[in-house]
Amino acid sequence: MTAIASTAADANLDTRERLLHTALRLYASEGLHAVSLRRISAEAGSRNSAAMHYHFNNKLGVIEALMTMISCEIERIALTLRQEQTPPCTLRSACRDILRPLVVLRRETEWGNDALRFVSRLVSETDADIAMMMNAIHAPFWHYLDAELTRALPALPAPVRRLRLMFIATNVVHGMAEVSWLTRSPFGDLSHFDENSLLDHLVDYLIGGLEAASVSAR
Repeated sequence: MTAIASTAADANLDTRERLLHTALRLYASEGLHAVSLRRISAEAGSRNSAAMHYHFNNKLGVIEALMTMISCEIERIALTLRQEQTPPCTLRSACRDILRPLVVLRRETEWGNDALRFVSRLVSETDADIAMMMNAIHAPFWHYLDAELTRALPALPAPVRRLRLMFIATNVVHGMAEVSWLTRSPFGDLSHFDENSLLDHLVDYLIGGLEAASVSAR
């Protein structure tokens, strides 16, 4: 099974990067709890079966390193996009600008699709330790979004706003990771939308959920 890790791009990576990219592919395709560190080392072509332990200590260390790698790439893409456009001034444009880096990551980065599927796995296969680590890494981002939504939707109670934000996060993470499912939907092939149109429809869906009147203030 070493062919999984043997890509031309991997040949130009240093040992740590090669281990990370192999871990990303295996976690994305098979799940967080189905792949051992020893197997990742072997499929990355390392002669040292303990290479993963040497570089990352344990699985949490691998996941943290992968999240850092993915976050840095998303931030790099977002910075480039911000330089190409005017600052968002509406809830719609702000939502679109938050989502666009994920679209670009999937389209232009060789490991982008694996990254989105890996993040989807993190949400669906998380445990207490992984959740604690993810919350520590991303807390500033979520608090920033919550503050922005407070200004955009001042009448929405905080617990409802935050619940909807988590619903949105789950929809976006799983939806973008499995977007190819649109070709096999119960209604036939729905993948004919171009990238911008698909993003616009997703934003319409998300804003509709955010702005809907709340039936309960609890």
